[in-house]
Amino acid sequence: MEALVLEFAASQPEFGQSRVAESLRERGIRISPSGVRAIWKRHQLETLYKRVTAIEKSGQRGHTGLTETQNARFKRAKRRSQLLKNAERGGKDSNTLRYHLLAIAAQAFGRHGYKGATLKEIAEAAGILPGSIYHYFKSKQELFTEVHHEGFRELNAALDQAIAHMKNPRTRLEAACTTHIELLVSKNAIASYTGNSLFAPGFRVPPRRLIKERDAYEARFETMLDALPIPPHLDRSLFRLALFGALNWTQVWYRPGKKSPAEIARHLVAIFIRQP
Repeated sequence: MEALVLEFAASQPEFGQSRVAESLRERGIRISPSGVRAIWKRHQLETLYKRVTAIEKSGQRGHTGLTETQNARFKRAKRRSQLLKNAERGGKDSNTLRYHLLAIAAQAFGRHGYKGATLKEIAEAAGILPGSIYHYFKSKQELFTEVHHEGFRELNAALDQAIAHMKNPRTRLEAACTTHIELLVSKNAIASYTGNSLFAPGFRVPPRRLIKERDAYEARFETMLDALPIPPHLDRSLFRLALFGALNWTQVWYRPGKKSPAEIARHLVAIFIRQP
């Protein structure tokens, strides 16, 4: 029985424990899914990643039975495994693993909010045990804070780079808005979540440190707006918040292949300052 279970692991790694048990029962061999898993665990084959890795190590490369989703899952798990090994050795990827956790956490906070996201979910998505998170972050609150700290560091750096050599006030604002939109719709989960979350309705009160970092980001826009010919009777704070609202809403309706972030930014600035 054990030999047959191991044979399935080598020839059909994509089969889960229930499917293996069912296939063996069709051959007249009675075994439960938990029995299959127990055998896999004894041989360290209980996950798809471990089974495919064992096939690669045995030299049986080129297995094509995996679906596209399974292949993607295997590749992510392989990368996580490499990061974990380097982190355990104190290698250069220890910071990369920390960043990987921040990105996974940003996705979880974005989907479920602070209360809904759990460390268990974040750990499973990152491919580590829940307790391993505490090696990098003392609590969910600290993880949440660090996500935003890293996000605003990236937002501020990208904004400064985008407007560094621009003198025209309108051009500077368009470049800043373009950068903001680009990060919101990019695959950078941390900057995307951070750029939108602190200005979103119902956002939980952030730690004082984050308020300071958010204010530093907003201050850059305040300086650019002060240089524009906005009528003096208009409330500039409301103007700035309304602009952020319009920028962040692009995350909902933006579709690649249509208007670019630069085109969207140019139109929004034109609408807000009422100039052609």
